[in-house]
Amino acid sequence: MEHEAGICKRCPLCEKRTQSVFGTGNPFSELMVIGEGPGEEEDKQGLPFVGKSGQLLDKILAAGGFSRQENVYIANIVKCRPPGNREPSPEERSACLPFLLLQIELIRPSIIIL
Repeated sequence: MEHEAGICKRCPLCEKRTQSVFGTGNPFSELMVIGEGPGEEEDKQGLPFVGKSGQLLDKILAAGGFSRQENVYIANIVKCRPPGNREPSPEERSACLPFLLLQIELIRPSIIIL
């Protein structure tokens, strides 16, 4: 599934991506965090929430006794960076939605934080 997202051409976001940003963390987690879309740093590293927002998220998770390595899975609605970090369009979100729904189905989290 991650490979398919990396070669996906369902919307124009694929044209400018460095790489797709699929997800990270424990795939057996009961807690799943879903963001809007990758930013510049995420596009470079291929991982969600690794920039300033990701650092803040890690602190918030740690305060609650959680970590992305042990008991959290993190993903985004869209798997490619929207230009200029703009909000993904409804068409872009719809194009990526099957990937996200499959992630949710496979991980089966008890709690989803949007």
